[in-house]
Amino acid sequence: MRKALKLGLFLCIVAGIAGLAIAYVNDLTQPLIEQQMEAKKLNSFQEVYPEIEEVKDESEQYLNSNTDPLLTEVHVIYQANTPVGVIYMVEPSGYNGKIQLLVGADILDKKITAIKVLSQSETPGLGSQATESFFRSRFQGKSMGKQLEIVTKEPVEENQVLAITSATITSQAVTGGVNVVRQHFLDNFGG
Repeated sequence: MRKALKLGLFLCIVAGIAGLAIAYVNDLTQPLIEQQMEAKKLNSFQEVYPEIEEVKDESEQYLNSNTDPLLTEVHVIYQANTPVGVIYMVEPSGYNGKIQLLVGADILDKKITAIKVLSQSETPGLGSQATESFFRSRFQGKSMGKQLEIVTKEPVEENQVLAITSATITSQAVTGGVNVVRQHFLDNFGG
């Protein structure tokens, strides 16, 4: 009995020391991890809106209880203190879970500058193709004025986007996310 008590006490002490060590290392590395995540996010922003002079996270101003819950972030791009573009983060549900998507929009032209899929868990080789440039480029330059629709045959209208073959649900999810962005953009930046 006494031996078991000593062993239990020893294990508690070792677990406590290990827990403190892990917490200490976490405190040391957390700022570095956050810096790397911010740098990665800024690089992604430059992919969807290449001419970034200054970017401000204005999510608190533009997202409220009336906003579509798929929208998670709104970043406004400024040049010479004038808003010229917006980068949205939107999270539509795809075939296999959430798709985290950045959408860039030009305020003056009222067009999509680019989209970028940050994370997804879609079917490899099918829905995962949403990350590839051949699909993302289908959105580039599309007008924010008209709701986008997904088609399975070659698009004939300016607002149509060709779906990924055998990944219609993923294509619809991405397009739906872009349409949520489009509506918010029109309501707030260019009605």
